[in-house]
Amino acid sequence: MLWSLSIFFPPLLLAFFNLPLTAVGTPLQGETSYRRLSPRQPPPPPPPVNSTLQVCAPLLNKLGPPIVITPFDFAFREAANNAWNLYNTLYTPTCIIHPKRAEDVQRVMEAIYQAGGVKYAVQAGGHSAMREWDTTEDGVLISFADMTNVSYDATRDTINLQPGVRWGEAIAYLEPFGVAPLGGRLGDVGTGLLLGGGLSYLSARHGFSVDALVEADVVLVDGRLVTANATNEYADLFKALKGGANRFGIVTRYEVKAIHVGTNEEKMMVGGSVIYDNSTTEALLRATANYVNNVEDSNTSLLVIIGATMDNNTVSPVNVITFFYNGTSLPEGFANPYHEFLSLPYLASAVGSYSYAEANSVLGSGGDKGSGQAFGASAFGSAEWDISQGLVNDEEESFESFPASPTWSFPTYPYPSPTAPMPTYPTPSTTPRPLPPVPISFIDDPSADGVAAALLAFTPVLKSQVEASRKAGGNVIDPPLTNYALVQFHVTMPEWLGIMPRRVIEARKEVLKELSASAGLPLYMNECDSEQNVFATYGQYEFLKNVYKKYDPTGINMRFMKGPPGL
Repeated sequence: MLWSLSIFFPPLLLAFFNLPLTAVGTPLQGETSYRRLSPRQPPPPPPPVNSTLQVCAPLLNKLGPPIVITPFDFAFREAANNAWNLYNTLYTPTCIIHPKRAEDVQRVMEAIYQAGGVKYAVQAGGHSAMREWDTTEDGVLISFADMTNVSYDATRDTINLQPGVRWGEAIAYLEPFGVAPLGGRLGDVGTGLLLGGGLSYLSARHGFSVDALVEADVVLVDGRLVTANATNEYADLFKALKGGANRFGIVTRYEVKAIHVGTNEEKMMVGGSVIYDNSTTEALLRATANYVNNVEDSNTSLLVIIGATMDNNTVSPVNVITFFYNGTSLPEGFANPYHEFLSLPYLASAVGSYSYAEANSVLGSGGDKGSGQAFGASAFGSAEWDISQGLVNDEEESFESFPASPTWSFPTYPYPSPTAPMPTYPTPSTTPRPLPPVPISFIDDPSADGVAAALLAFTPVLKSQVEASRKAGGNVIDPPLTNYALVQFHVTMPEWLGIMPRRVIEARKEVLKELSASAGLPLYMNECDSEQNVFATYGQYEFLKNVYKKYDPTGINMRFMKGPPGL
């Protein structure tokens, strides 16, 4: 399936980089509610002018500062600029809510509901690449920056997380206990990852990160606070949360299973990152396909990145794998699931023994801010899956079938002559910051705009992960019982560019068109383009639509909050 990638992908990247380039930085237990069980009341008809001020002004009087801040407050701009994606720092909400407890969120949603709906958004970690999924223009932004508590209940062997905590913070706090939540692979990412499914270095053994969810406190669209778990009256809501993104309410507390991973002194994982030059691209892609076709070991995890960045006006293709094996040593010889990768010549290696906390720091925090980001999602199946679906006849054809014919070439766009002097761009900062250090340009200038980095990232999903997910009660993603790989197409823009130029937009569309997923496989919500209908690829799509209608019959969420389409 990946054979044609080895032919077209380096030209794809280089052609994508025909756009002028620049360098890029390093890519509780819940409270009892005063209206927990109050019945839903039908919302009044919307007012003639649906003004957010009609919601923000009363909330300011009821909740007061610092819970409610407005553009007149000193802290407003910093709070509005807190998102990781530069594009999501360019919006100005009418007011920003910093709830301290679930009841504050209830009051906000009651006000929005009783107003007939106004634009609103929720920001947990703020690490979304999708525009306006964690911010809003002229709406109400609910930021969980002040709800970051973490606690471990040894009796229940569960972890309680408030929604504003980030995985790095949670792992660091819990490390002395020798436990961790199933979270993400970057420390700066927040709990919103759970609602999109979530991938960790332990997924092959334990399932998607959200499969460890035991219970959740959820503020519904009408302001009611309910506790959802797998056995109570909100069991359908509980399942919908497991992949339903931001469409099924606002979670104010997650209770998740504690995974016993050991302390920092206990090196219970072997692996790390290996960096290769561009000459290894074909071999890495074949090794990735062979891994997807053959590996069944639930102790494994793998991330393969084929990408390129720009440094000193030079395109620098770079390939990186990051893998971790859950054990104190790797299997010997061909039983080692990474033997193909480790037999290739490499530029640098950081393979060794790691604690779980250390392993989650290998890729950095992912918290560098200041650049525009864009994602796109795809998925390819193992040869076994493709053959079973009648997509190909044999394994070699499976290699050659993804993502298009071997003769496919990336569309070209006008760009300055290679002999023309390259424009000089500011050196990007690698320090997270609320405000850009250089003026942001909003001019679509063909002689200056471009991309800073582009990559394809492959994350294999093994049968064991699907089996673990089903054993834990399942989720709405509900993949088929097969090995497959999730594919992320990630583009980073120059730090100073506040728009995505038309040429880049069109080029991304062409790439996403060619990266069509194997039939029958779900896309990964957390790595999608905002226009991709990820829900429609889920195994439980019809169930998801029915649950949405039950809990939001008037469609407040879909009409007033940006997020995934399809409901």
